[in-house]
Amino acid sequence: MSEGIICKGEGKLSASDFSIVDVSEFLMRGAFWLGGTSGIWTFRYKGKEIDNIITDAQSQMHNGIQYQDTQIYKLLNCLMDNNIRFAMWYDVYVEKLDLCNTKNEVLQTCYEQIMDASGMCEVYIVSNIV
Repeated sequence: MSEGIICKGEGKLSASDFSIVDVSEFLMRGAFWLGGTSGIWTFRYKGKEIDNIITDAQSQMHNGIQYQDTQIYKLLNCLMDNNIRFAMWYDVYVEKLDLCNTKNEVLQTCYEQIMDASGMCEVYIVSNIV
């Protein structure tokens, strides 16, 4: 298993960019962060899994591309702008996620975790914006 994301919300997402996917049993383990399993979903964004989007961002940022120009930045903004809560984590490490209560916290935490000195590029976030 690699990076995973689950979402909750009825936002209007662009059909051309998002394809909604049923949540696997494995990803459902993080549903408690969003208040239970009801209405939980995941997606591919422009045909990519979240893991690829994050590792692409890490590579781009290490090669001088600004964070604001990456897909992960655009994706997170789209989710938050559409009032969609989400939880993102790597592998089985779903118990200790950073709870972010503002858009700026989500974006900054994601940036810091992608650019972590270890180079692991794992993001542990709950967007708790209501």
